[in-house]
Amino acid sequence: MMNSMDILQIIIVCAVILLPLGYYLRKKLPHILQSIRQVLFTPRYLKSEGILRRNTRLQRNSSVTVDRKNDQK
Repeated sequence: MMNSMDILQIIIVCAVILLPLGYYLRKKLPHILQSIRQVLFTPRYLKSEGILRRNTRLQRNSSVTVDRKNDQK
């Protein structure tokens, strides 16, 4: 059975190990996670909707059309 001194020693050992490790990783961890996200979750299967172009024939109504001639179905 563990007494209170054993529990206190475990808490101190964990603090000695985890506090410096957390302080060291607080700047490096976001960069590591970002690189993991870029490798695992790349947007490979996104499909383009086309190119937006302003219709120059209509001077009054400046509408925007989508050029879909290069899109594949």
